[in-house]
Amino acid sequence: MRINKFFSGIAALAFAFVAVTGAFTQANAADEDIRIVKINDDNFEKEILNSKTPVILEVSSTSCPPCLIMIPTLISIAKNYKDIKVASIGIDEPNLDKIKSTLPIHAFPTFFFIKNGQIINNFSGAASEEELLKALEYTPSKTSKPAKKAVKNTKKNLVCTVNGQFNGLKNHVTISFKFGDTLIEDASIITDVFVPPEMESQREAMIERAKSSGKGEVTPTMTGFQIHISNDSRFMKAMDMKRTSTYGEMRAGLELQGFTCK
Repeated sequence: MRINKFFSGIAALAFAFVAVTGAFTQANAADEDIRIVKINDDNFEKEILNSKTPVILEVSSTSCPPCLIMIPTLISIAKNYKDIKVASIGIDEPNLDKIKSTLPIHAFPTFFFIKNGQIINNFSGAASEEELLKALEYTPSKTSKPAKKAVKNTKKNLVCTVNGQFNGLKNHVTISFKFGDTLIEDASIITDVFVPPEMESQREAMIERAKSSGKGEVTPTMTGFQIHISNDSRFMKAMDMKRTSTYGEMRAGLELQGFTCK
């Protein structure tokens, strides 16, 4: 099915578009170009519908732990496969009114795989690099992917924060990484959820729902509750986060999603 017009023809698609967070073409870190295209109402038609190269389009949110865990995988594909365009729509970002009114948004992250303006596949949830390439029906040529070699990293820590929403409640997300010589050695995501006074009676039920999700350790706080996904948690291990991104790449990616890093 050919997608000719963004806001008129896209409603006829057999596949449902879903949600996205940041993306990262203009890296704040001058030494890093992570080649992920940030999508909004202004450039959707040009960058997605009229793209001359196959597209992996991600839809995500800054308050979605699997979305954050996917960042190194998206960076890896964008960096290593120059004949694939990786694009991202951040649902927490401005200038998405037409996208939101046109596309049904159900889950985070959701991926759409597009060739010649046609959606050939889509699915939701975290995935490996191999699964994303398979869904794109992509076979690397001998020259499309460089030989793998370990990149010497700088041993340092990265901490990035952003204000967002969690099921309609305000929250504050802190994601931190510890970088070794060549790999991310430790990762942690802390989400502080703020429960307003008028919803205090529902706080215990919210905490129980968060615990039952199995995404991390949940503890009450003075203003609501906190969800902590540690490096050794069952959830983090199940997500199998790719750990080859450098400090500069991760900082650039997170800052262009709206995070403040230090």
